[in-house]
Amino acid sequence: MISETNNLLLALEKHLMWSRRNPDGGTTSYYYSDEITWILGALALAWLTWFFIVRYRRAMAMRRPPRRSDRKLLKRIIKIKNELSSQYLQAGFSSNMHAVGIGMLGGDYCIQVFVADARSELWNGSGAASLPNNYRGVPLTLIEMPAAGLLSDPGLKREPSTRYPNGIRDYQEVIVGGISGANTNLTGQSGTIGYFCTRKSNLPGRRQVHMLSNSHVFVDLRKASVDEGDLILQPSPGEPDSNRPIGSLVNFSAIKFQGDTNEPNHVDAAIARLWAPDQHKPVLPLIGSVKRYVPKMDIEIGEAARKFGRTTGYTEGRVLSIFFDLWVRYDRTGQSAYFKDQLLIEPALPTFPRFVAKGDSGSLVVDEKQNAIGLIFAGTSDAPQSAVVPSNSQAATPVDPSADKPVRIEAYGVANPICEVLDRLKIELVF
Repeated sequence: MISETNNLLLALEKHLMWSRRNPDGGTTSYYYSDEITWILGALALAWLTWFFIVRYRRAMAMRRPPRRSDRKLLKRIIKIKNELSSQYLQAGFSSNMHAVGIGMLGGDYCIQVFVADARSELWNGSGAASLPNNYRGVPLTLIEMPAAGLLSDPGLKREPSTRYPNGIRDYQEVIVGGISGANTNLTGQSGTIGYFCTRKSNLPGRRQVHMLSNSHVFVDLRKASVDEGDLILQPSPGEPDSNRPIGSLVNFSAIKFQGDTNEPNHVDAAIARLWAPDQHKPVLPLIGSVKRYVPKMDIEIGEAARKFGRTTGYTEGRVLSIFFDLWVRYDRTGQSAYFKDQLLIEPALPTFPRFVAKGDSGSLVVDEKQNAIGLIFAGTSDAPQSAVVPSNSQAATPVDPSADKPVRIEAYGVANPICEVLDRLKIELVF
């Protein structure tokens, strides 16, 4: 008991700070007490605790509540999928395979292998060999699908506007998500202003509003950095209507072309500062405001997906594949880029025959309750369907034409998981 009392007295001890001589010959001394130190420390600790609790609760409130209960199993499937991607999608291995993803087959996870032509040999030199039924105990399924391309509209073979009457390609007084907009240097091209965001900050106060889209929409990819000439026009430079600058490029993710599976791209995203934030409205036409976002591990195979884009307007689809690895062609340069862990979205047939078209790059994808899940950057394109993987191999040898053809997917979209976009650009969506 005496020892505890002594320890308490030591903890509340007074300490001499300084002293001075008085004119009358006396001494004035100034002390500080350990009691004050402990009180200030406790207040600082309480403030830090409050700060992190508020930050954590805010972060949780911005996410859709988790639904998945099989995270451990999914992580195992992802590792196996990565092994197959590193083999099947390696440059030079196949002129036919262009993507690998995770889907569902009979209620269980499977690994999907996507080919441009199911009647041609699967990999170079394989002849009539077929895809194995499983790999390390996980079912494999073959899907025929044209290879993806980036979806900015190059202005070539322009689709008549009557084919996609719901897109917003003209001048807009109030800037909303899903309308036409692109970098001023992309002469003759068009893309989509996806939505609005702010840059992350620990400081309180009003944050500057930014527009979110793809790098290949907001950036002239021939340049390595941002400069004062990187302005965003609305509508895009490729539109016939009068356009004007509404913002300036701030940050973007660079895209590595002609690489390999060891150096993948993860996002194709950029942000631009909106010059007149009072002239914007954070909504998507026919959808509304975004409520929350969905972490990558919580996006479900088969769940509904919706978007509004510059070309096709409002469309619906469903998530066909998660952690989707693929080669994507960029028509403007003729090069291909390898992307890892993306989302594959097929159209909701027959109501929506296409989920995306050229010019829809940058569209924000949401679920049925307006939670953001992804950012469209690629999909069906005019690129040759035979191959996008860099290869010096000979032409493929046809296999038995009498074999049953697998399911074929058309008019699909590919999206960056929105959580990857938020993390890598250090931004938050405007909710």
